[in-house]
Amino acid sequence: MEELKEKLSSGTLTFGILGLVFCGSGILGLIFSIIGLSKAKKYAAEAGELTGKAKTGKILATLGLVFSIIAIVCWIIVAIVGSCASAALQQYAVQ
Repeated sequence: MEELKEKLSSGTLTFGILGLVFCGSGILGLIFSIIGLSKAKKYAAEAGELTGKAKTGKILATLGLVFSIIAIVCWIIVAIVGSCASAALQQYAVQ
């Protein structure tokens, strides 16, 4: 049981860090953060409460999730604005 808790806490921390590191890419950060939160949930079910590395991992995974969502929204806005700007430039170039 202790070995399982140690694996889950280490996994939570690892995926929390990866989620935060890759949050700028959007999708990768989102995936890693969700995995980290899932491992934190399993750890809490096994141990009763989050402590140590598992608690830190959950905090990092939550931050990674929030920043990944913000990054995805920003990428969508940039794509829309870029598309509109490109269409406007082509319209003026033709005339």
